[in-house]
Amino acid sequence: MSNIAWLDTSPDEERQMRELVKLFSDNGTLDDIGIGQVRDALTDQLFPATSTVHTRAKYFLLVPWIYEQAARKYTGTSARTKARDTERKLIEAMRQAGHTSGLIGRVAGASVNTLPSDLYWAALKRLNIRHDDPQGVEWNVGPTPPEGFPTRVGNGLDLNQEQASWLQERILTSAPTTYLAHLVRDGLEVDITDVVLPWNHPALSTASDDIKALVDHARLFSLTIHGAGLLYNLLLAEKFDVSEGSTSYVQDYRDALDDWANDVAACQSDIAGWDGHDFWKAVDRGRNTPVPLNTRLFVDSWLAAVHGGSAYDPARSPALRTLVADRERANKGEQSRLNNDRLLRAWSGASGAGRLVYRWPNVQVLVGDIREGLSRAAS
Repeated sequence: MSNIAWLDTSPDEERQMRELVKLFSDNGTLDDIGIGQVRDALTDQLFPATSTVHTRAKYFLLVPWIYEQAARKYTGTSARTKARDTERKLIEAMRQAGHTSGLIGRVAGASVNTLPSDLYWAALKRLNIRHDDPQGVEWNVGPTPPEGFPTRVGNGLDLNQEQASWLQERILTSAPTTYLAHLVRDGLEVDITDVVLPWNHPALSTASDDIKALVDHARLFSLTIHGAGLLYNLLLAEKFDVSEGSTSYVQDYRDALDDWANDVAACQSDIAGWDGHDFWKAVDRGRNTPVPLNTRLFVDSWLAAVHGGSAYDPARSPALRTLVADRERANKGEQSRLNNDRLLRAWSGASGAGRLVYRWPNVQVLVGDIREGLSRAAS
Protein backbone atom coordinates (compact mmCIF):
# COMPACT_ATOMS: atom_id res chain seq x y z
CA MET A 1 0.00 0.00 0.00
CA SER A 2 2.97 2.31 0.38
CA ASN A 3 3.68 2.40 -3.34
CA ILE A 4 2.02 4.81 -5.74
CA ALA A 5 -0.07 2.85 -8.22
CA TRP A 6 -0.04 4.20 -11.78
CA LEU A 7 -3.14 2.58 -13.23
CA ASP A 8 -4.28 2.18 -16.82
CA THR A 9 -5.88 5.44 -17.80
CA SER A 10 -7.71 7.10 -20.61
CA PRO A 11 -5.89 9.83 -22.59
CA ASP A 12 -7.95 12.47 -20.76
CA GLU A 13 -6.98 11.04 -17.37
CA GLU A 14 -3.36 10.98 -18.44
CA ARG A 15 -3.61 14.65 -19.38
CA GLN A 16 -5.12 15.42 -15.99
CA MET A 17 -2.33 13.54 -14.23
CA ARG A 18 0.32 15.42 -16.18
CA GLU A 19 -1.30 18.66 -15.06
CA LEU A 20 -1.19 17.48 -11.45
CA VAL A 21 2.45 16.48 -11.72
CA LYS A 22 3.28 19.81 -13.37
CA LEU A 23 1.57 21.62 -10.51
CA PHE A 24 3.97 20.02 -8.02
CA SER A 25 7.08 20.04 -10.19
CA ASP A 26 10.24 22.01 -9.49
CA ASN A 27 12.98 21.85 -12.08
CA GLY A 28 15.47 22.23 -9.25
CA THR A 29 14.56 18.71 -8.11
CA LEU A 30 15.52 17.05 -11.39
CA ASP A 31 18.61 14.89 -11.15
CA ASP A 32 20.29 14.68 -14.53
CA ILE A 33 23.79 14.81 -13.03
CA GLY A 34 23.01 12.27 -10.32
CA ILE A 35 23.32 14.14 -7.04
CA GLY A 36 19.80 13.38 -5.82
CA GLN A 37 20.94 10.74 -3.35
CA VAL A 38 23.09 13.31 -1.58
CA ARG A 39 20.32 15.91 -1.66
CA ASP A 40 17.70 13.51 -0.32
CA ALA A 41 19.95 12.17 2.45
CA LEU A 42 20.41 15.70 3.78
CA THR A 43 16.75 16.59 3.29
CA ASP A 44 15.42 13.55 5.11
CA GLN A 45 17.51 14.43 8.14
CA LEU A 46 16.57 18.10 8.11
CA PHE A 47 12.90 17.74 7.24
CA PRO A 48 11.64 14.17 7.77
CA ALA A 49 8.14 13.23 6.66
CA THR A 50 8.19 15.85 3.90
CA SER A 51 7.97 15.40 0.16
CA THR A 52 7.93 17.59 -2.93
CA VAL A 53 4.45 16.26 -3.71
CA HIS A 54 2.98 17.16 -0.32
CA THR A 55 0.60 20.08 -0.49
CA ARG A 56 -1.08 20.74 2.87
CA ALA A 57 -0.56 19.65 6.49
CA LYS A 58 -4.23 18.69 6.90
CA TYR A 59 -3.65 15.49 4.93
CA PHE A 60 -1.83 14.10 7.97
CA LEU A 61 -5.31 13.95 9.52
CA LEU A 62 -7.58 13.47 6.51
CA VAL A 63 -5.98 10.21 5.37
CA PRO A 64 -6.07 8.53 8.82
CA TRP A 65 -9.65 9.65 9.38
CA ILE A 66 -10.71 8.05 6.10
CA TYR A 67 -8.87 4.79 6.72
CA GLU A 68 -10.12 4.55 10.30
CA GLN A 69 -13.69 4.94 9.11
CA ALA A 70 -13.22 2.25 6.47
CA ALA A 71 -11.67 -0.16 8.99
CA ARG A 72 -14.76 0.02 11.24
CA LYS A 73 -16.86 -1.80 8.65
CA TYR A 74 -14.42 -3.50 6.31
CA THR A 75 -11.21 -5.53 6.40
CA GLY A 76 -8.30 -6.25 4.08
CA THR A 77 -8.60 -5.16 0.46
CA SER A 78 -12.24 -4.20 0.97
CA ALA A 79 -11.21 -1.61 3.56
CA ARG A 80 -8.58 -0.20 1.25
CA THR A 81 -11.03 -0.02 -1.66
CA LYS A 82 -13.61 1.71 0.51
CA ALA A 83 -11.03 4.18 1.80
CA ARG A 84 -9.88 5.09 -1.69
CA ASP A 85 -13.48 5.59 -2.79
CA THR A 86 -13.94 7.90 0.18
CA GLU A 87 -10.83 9.85 -0.75
CA ARG A 88 -12.41 10.58 -4.12
CA LYS A 89 -15.64 11.69 -2.46
CA LEU A 90 -13.64 13.99 -0.20
CA ILE A 91 -11.95 15.57 -3.22
CA GLU A 92 -15.33 16.40 -4.74
CA ALA A 93 -16.64 17.71 -1.42
CA MET A 94 -13.61 19.98 -1.11
CA ARG A 95 -14.00 21.24 -4.65
CA GLN A 96 -17.68 21.98 -4.21
CA ALA A 97 -16.96 23.85 -0.98
CA GLY A 98 -14.25 25.92 -2.67
CA HIS A 99 -11.35 24.51 -0.63
CA THR A 100 -8.97 24.10 -3.56
CA SER A 101 -5.71 25.68 -2.37
CA GLY A 102 -3.32 22.73 -2.15
CA LEU A 103 -6.09 20.24 -2.90
CA ILE A 104 -4.84 17.02 -4.46
CA GLY A 105 -7.26 16.45 -7.33
CA ARG A 106 -7.91 20.15 -7.78
CA VAL A 107 -7.66 19.71 -11.57
CA ALA A 108 -8.70 16.11 -12.19
CA GLY A 109 -11.29 15.85 -9.44
CA ALA A 110 -12.37 12.41 -8.29
CA SER A 111 -10.78 10.80 -11.36
CA VAL A 112 -7.26 11.65 -10.19
CA ASN A 113 -5.09 8.54 -10.25
CA THR A 114 -2.67 9.35 -7.42
CA LEU A 115 -4.62 9.87 -4.22
CA PRO A 116 -3.52 11.66 -1.04
CA SER A 117 -2.89 8.35 0.73
CA ASP A 118 -0.41 7.40 -2.01
CA LEU A 119 1.53 10.59 -1.46
CA TYR A 120 1.44 10.73 2.35
CA TRP A 121 1.63 7.02 3.23
CA ALA A 122 5.34 6.86 4.10
CA ALA A 123 5.25 10.22 5.88
CA LEU A 124 2.39 9.03 8.08
CA LYS A 125 4.57 6.16 9.23
CA ARG A 126 7.55 8.43 9.83
CA LEU A 127 5.50 10.54 12.25
CA ASN A 128 4.13 7.40 13.95
CA ILE A 129 0.61 8.20 12.86
CA ARG A 130 0.44 4.93 10.92
CA HIS A 131 1.51 1.67 12.55
CA ASP A 132 1.73 -1.56 10.55
CA ASP A 133 1.31 -4.96 12.16
CA PRO A 134 0.38 -8.45 10.92
CA GLN A 135 -3.30 -7.79 11.64
CA GLY A 136 -3.37 -4.61 9.57
CA VAL A 137 -2.83 -0.88 10.00
CA GLU A 138 -3.44 1.00 13.21
CA TRP A 139 -3.82 4.76 13.33
CA ASN A 140 -2.73 7.23 15.97
CA VAL A 141 -4.96 10.26 15.50
CA GLY A 142 -6.00 12.41 18.44
CA PRO A 143 -8.45 14.95 16.98
CA THR A 144 -11.76 13.65 15.66
CA PRO A 145 -13.07 14.51 12.19
CA PRO A 146 -15.79 17.14 11.82
CA GLU A 147 -19.38 15.98 12.04
CA GLY A 148 -20.57 14.61 8.69
CA PHE A 149 -17.05 13.98 7.39
CA PRO A 150 -16.21 13.39 4.54
CA THR A 151 -19.19 14.98 2.82
CA ARG A 152 -18.99 17.91 5.22
CA VAL A 153 -15.45 19.27 5.29
CA GLY A 154 -15.55 21.96 7.97
CA ASN A 155 -12.55 24.26 7.57
CA GLY A 156 -11.39 22.37 4.51
CA LEU A 157 -7.61 22.11 4.38
CA ASP A 158 -7.03 24.61 7.19
CA LEU A 159 -6.04 23.26 10.60
CA ASN A 160 -7.86 24.35 13.71
CA GLN A 161 -6.00 24.87 16.98
CA GLU A 162 -6.48 21.32 18.25
CA GLN A 163 -5.37 19.75 14.97
CA ALA A 164 -2.33 22.03 14.65
CA SER A 165 -1.28 21.32 18.23
CA TRP A 166 -1.60 17.58 17.69
CA LEU A 167 0.47 17.64 14.48
CA GLN A 168 3.08 19.80 16.16
CA GLU A 169 3.30 17.21 18.94
CA ARG A 170 3.65 14.38 16.41
CA ILE A 171 6.66 16.10 14.83
CA LEU A 172 8.25 16.92 18.18
CA THR A 173 7.78 13.36 19.43
CA SER A 174 8.73 11.48 16.28
CA ALA A 175 11.59 13.66 15.04
CA PRO A 176 12.70 15.66 18.09
CA THR A 177 16.29 16.41 17.07
CA THR A 178 15.55 17.65 13.53
CA TYR A 179 15.45 21.14 12.08
CA LEU A 180 11.76 20.59 11.31
CA ALA A 181 11.01 19.99 14.99
CA HIS A 182 13.01 23.08 15.94
CA LEU A 183 11.00 25.18 13.51
CA VAL A 184 7.61 24.01 14.79
CA ARG A 185 8.74 24.51 18.39
CA ASP A 186 10.89 27.66 18.32
CA GLY A 187 10.36 29.17 14.89
CA LEU A 188 6.69 30.01 14.84
CA GLU A 189 7.06 33.66 15.75
CA VAL A 190 8.35 34.26 12.23
CA ASP A 191 6.18 33.98 9.14
CA ILE A 192 8.09 31.22 7.37
CA THR A 193 6.74 32.24 3.98
CA ASP A 194 8.97 35.32 4.22
CA VAL A 195 12.10 33.16 4.63
CA VAL A 196 13.50 32.39 1.19
CA LEU A 197 16.04 29.69 2.15
CA PRO A 198 16.21 27.28 5.10
CA TRP A 199 19.55 28.66 6.36
CA ASN A 200 18.08 32.17 6.51
CA HIS A 201 15.47 31.41 9.16
CA PRO A 202 16.15 33.44 12.34
CA ALA A 203 15.34 30.41 14.52
CA LEU A 204 18.48 28.68 13.26
CA SER A 205 20.52 30.84 15.65
CA THR A 206 18.98 29.02 18.63
CA ALA A 207 19.15 25.52 17.16
CA SER A 208 21.45 22.81 18.50
CA ASP A 209 25.02 22.57 17.24
CA ASP A 210 24.13 19.37 15.38
CA ILE A 211 21.30 21.08 13.51
CA LYS A 212 23.46 24.09 12.70
CA ALA A 213 26.21 21.84 11.36
CA LEU A 214 23.80 19.87 9.16
CA VAL A 215 22.19 23.04 7.81
CA ASP A 216 25.62 24.44 7.00
CA HIS A 217 26.56 21.28 5.10
CA ALA A 218 23.31 21.63 3.16
CA ARG A 219 23.95 25.33 2.48
CA LEU A 220 27.48 24.84 1.18
CA PHE A 221 26.56 21.82 -0.92
CA SER A 222 23.66 23.76 -2.43
CA LEU A 223 25.96 26.66 -3.28
CA THR A 224 28.86 24.70 -4.71
CA ILE A 225 27.02 22.01 -6.68
CA HIS A 226 24.75 24.63 -8.26
CA GLY A 227 27.56 25.44 -10.67
CA ALA A 228 27.55 21.88 -12.00
CA GLY A 229 23.82 22.11 -12.70
CA LEU A 230 24.27 25.41 -14.50
CA LEU A 231 27.16 24.07 -16.55
CA TYR A 232 25.11 21.05 -17.57
CA ASN A 233 22.34 23.35 -18.79
CA LEU A 234 24.89 25.45 -20.67
CA LEU A 235 26.06 22.30 -22.47
CA LEU A 236 22.45 21.60 -23.40
CA ALA A 237 21.90 25.18 -24.48
CA GLU A 238 24.89 25.07 -26.80
CA LYS A 239 23.54 21.97 -28.53
CA PHE A 240 19.91 23.12 -28.39
CA ASP A 241 20.63 26.51 -29.96
CA VAL A 242 22.37 24.84 -32.87
CA SER A 243 19.57 22.31 -33.39
CA GLU A 244 16.70 24.76 -32.96
CA GLY A 245 18.19 27.93 -34.41
CA SER A 246 15.70 30.08 -32.50
CA THR A 247 15.63 31.01 -28.82
CA SER A 248 19.12 31.30 -27.37
CA TYR A 249 19.85 30.21 -23.80
CA VAL A 250 23.65 30.17 -24.05
CA GLN A 251 24.28 33.71 -22.86
CA ASP A 252 21.74 33.30 -20.05
CA TYR A 253 23.66 30.35 -18.64
CA ARG A 254 27.03 32.01 -19.12
CA ASP A 255 25.72 34.97 -17.13
CA ALA A 256 24.28 32.63 -14.49
CA LEU A 257 27.65 30.89 -14.16
CA ASP A 258 29.36 34.24 -13.71
CA ASP A 259 26.89 35.13 -10.96
CA TRP A 260 27.47 31.74 -9.36
CA ALA A 261 31.24 32.25 -9.41
CA ASN A 262 30.77 35.60 -7.66
CA ASP A 263 28.61 33.92 -5.00
CA VAL A 264 31.28 31.26 -4.48
CA ALA A 265 33.98 33.92 -4.19
CA ALA A 266 31.92 35.74 -1.56
CA CYS A 267 31.76 32.54 0.50
CA GLN A 268 35.32 31.42 -0.11
CA SER A 269 36.27 31.49 3.56
CA ASP A 270 33.32 29.24 4.43
CA ILE A 271 34.20 26.87 1.60
CA ALA A 272 37.85 26.79 2.64
CA GLY A 273 36.85 25.74 6.15
CA TRP A 274 34.29 23.17 5.00
CA ASP A 275 35.22 19.71 6.25
CA GLY A 276 34.56 17.24 3.43
CA HIS A 277 34.98 14.23 5.68
CA ASP A 278 32.31 15.51 8.07
CA PHE A 279 30.09 16.31 5.09
CA TRP A 280 30.12 12.73 3.83
CA LYS A 281 29.60 11.39 7.34
CA ALA A 282 26.52 13.60 7.61
CA VAL A 283 25.23 12.44 4.24
CA ASP A 284 25.69 8.76 5.04
CA ARG A 285 23.86 9.15 8.36
CA GLY A 286 20.76 9.77 6.30
CA ARG A 287 21.09 6.54 4.31
CA ASN A 288 20.97 2.81 4.94
CA THR A 289 23.98 2.35 2.67
CA PRO A 290 26.77 4.77 1.74
CA VAL A 291 26.40 6.97 -1.32
CA PRO A 292 27.60 5.02 -4.40
CA LEU A 293 31.26 5.50 -5.20
CA ASN A 294 30.69 6.98 -8.67
CA THR A 295 28.43 9.67 -7.21
CA ARG A 296 30.93 10.48 -4.50
CA LEU A 297 33.79 10.66 -7.00
CA PHE A 298 31.85 13.10 -9.19
CA VAL A 299 30.88 15.32 -6.26
CA ASP A 300 34.40 15.24 -4.83
CA SER A 301 35.89 16.14 -8.21
CA TRP A 302 33.57 19.10 -8.59
CA LEU A 303 34.07 20.29 -5.02
CA ALA A 304 37.84 19.98 -5.39
CA ALA A 305 37.68 22.29 -8.40
CA VAL A 306 35.60 24.79 -6.44
CA HIS A 307 37.84 24.55 -3.40
CA GLY A 308 40.99 24.88 -5.49
CA GLY A 309 39.74 27.87 -7.45
CA SER A 310 39.66 26.20 -10.87
CA ALA A 311 35.86 26.44 -11.17
CA TYR A 312 35.63 30.22 -11.39
CA ASP A 313 35.09 30.06 -15.15
CA PRO A 314 33.59 26.60 -15.70
CA ALA A 315 32.11 27.53 -19.06
CA ARG A 316 35.63 27.74 -20.47
CA SER A 317 37.09 24.79 -18.59
CA PRO A 318 37.47 21.70 -20.83
CA ALA A 319 38.06 19.53 -17.76
CA LEU A 320 34.87 20.62 -15.98
CA ARG A 321 32.79 20.47 -19.15
CA THR A 322 33.98 16.90 -19.67
CA LEU A 323 33.38 16.04 -16.00
CA VAL A 324 29.75 17.17 -16.14
CA ALA A 325 29.04 15.74 -19.58
CA ASP A 326 30.49 12.34 -18.69
CA ARG A 327 28.51 12.30 -15.47
CA GLU A 328 25.21 13.03 -17.22
CA ARG A 329 25.82 10.37 -19.82
CA ALA A 330 26.74 7.79 -17.18
CA ASN A 331 23.78 8.75 -15.01
CA LYS A 332 21.11 8.93 -17.71
CA GLY A 333 22.29 6.27 -20.13
CA GLU A 334 20.00 6.15 -23.16
CA GLN A 335 18.01 9.05 -21.67
CA SER A 336 21.00 11.39 -21.88
CA ARG A 337 20.01 14.64 -23.54
CA LEU A 338 23.60 15.21 -24.58
CA ASN A 339 23.45 12.00 -26.61
CA ASN A 340 19.81 11.94 -27.69
CA ASP A 341 18.66 14.68 -30.05
CA ARG A 342 15.00 13.76 -29.60
CA LEU A 343 15.24 14.30 -25.86
CA LEU A 344 17.29 17.43 -26.40
CA ARG A 345 14.51 18.94 -28.52
CA ALA A 346 12.11 18.35 -25.60
CA TRP A 347 14.35 20.32 -23.20
CA SER A 348 12.35 23.21 -21.75
CA GLY A 349 15.32 25.51 -21.18
CA ALA A 350 16.03 24.43 -17.61
CA SER A 351 16.66 21.02 -16.10
CA GLY A 352 17.96 20.93 -12.57
CA ALA A 353 19.19 24.50 -12.96
CA GLY A 354 17.87 25.78 -9.65
CA ARG A 355 19.71 25.79 -6.34
CA LEU A 356 18.95 22.95 -3.97
CA VAL A 357 16.54 24.10 -1.26
CA TYR A 358 15.79 20.70 0.29
CA ARG A 359 11.97 20.76 -0.05
CA TRP A 360 11.84 24.17 1.60
CA PRO A 361 8.65 25.28 -0.24
CA ASN A 362 6.87 22.20 1.14
CA VAL A 363 8.30 22.81 4.62
CA GLN A 364 7.03 26.39 4.42
CA VAL A 365 3.51 25.11 3.78
CA LEU A 366 3.66 22.48 6.53
CA VAL A 367 5.05 24.82 9.20
CA GLY A 368 2.88 27.67 7.97
CA ASP A 369 -0.28 25.57 8.26
CA ILE A 370 0.65 24.62 11.83
CA ARG A 371 1.46 28.22 12.73
CA GLU A 372 -1.84 29.49 11.34
CA GLY A 373 -3.77 26.69 13.03
CA LEU A 374 -2.28 27.48 16.42
CA SER A 375 -3.11 31.15 15.98
CA ARG A 376 -6.79 30.28 15.57
CA ALA A 377 -7.01 29.46 19.28
CA ALA A 378 -7.98 33.05 20.04
CA SER A 379 -10.38 33.42 17.15
